[in-house]
Amino acid sequence: MYKAMFCIAALAALVGCSSSSGPTFSAWSVDRQDGQKTYRVSCYGLLEGKQTCYDKAREICHDQPVRPVQDDAPLGSTTSDGKPNTRLLTFQCGAPAATPAAAATPAPAPAPVAPAPRRVTLSGDANFGFNQAALASAATARLDKLVADAKGMTYGTVGVNGYTDDVGANAYNLRLSEQRAQAVARYLQAHGLNARHFDVHGYGEADPVATNSTAEGRARNRRVEIVLPQD
Repeated sequence: MYKAMFCIAALAALVGCSSSSGPTFSAWSVDRQDGQKTYRVSCYGLLEGKQTCYDKAREICHDQPVRPVQDDAPLGSTTSDGKPNTRLLTFQCGAPAATPAAAATPAPAPAPVAPAPRRVTLSGDANFGFNQAALASAATARLDKLVADAKGMTYGTVGVNGYTDDVGANAYNLRLSEQRAQAVARYLQAHGLNARHFDVHGYGEADPVATNSTAEGRARNRRVEIVLPQD
């Protein structure tokens, strides 16, 4: 009777003290860097072992679960002869603290989208004479405004593409569209449009933007497109 009362009193005292002991065990608190309250029980005697250590741990924890601390060798690792040490238990009382949810990885920033190039189109009969590549006054007025709007800017490659309707021979239309595109590129360069390179092509009747069955459609297809990169 005295032995039982002594053990209970000793275990109860451990809650407020750093160590306690009884005839078959020693118990003490363990300091950890994370500050969590931790205990260690050493059981001894011929019949004492793993179960005795756990019984004493449950008495210390009262109504809380016993939680062995794995990283502190809950059963003392091994003895000197290499066998598991069932006489030493390191533990904490209570359920483990909830692991905080990992912060959500932010979605990668979307890749920047290059702005669409600016396109200026000279179309219709007002920009060139019939079957000619010389620029009319309406065309030069449009080009002068383009140069003024681009003052202070330097472009990489400016595309200048000429097109015709489908009237006439294909070879003739290819040559005429090339000549008109060249006339536009020369005018822009001579009047101060800053570009490192002019890429000039004539495509003849290819890539129509309207039907060639009507006069209005054919007029729209006779055009020069200027493509300005927006860096």
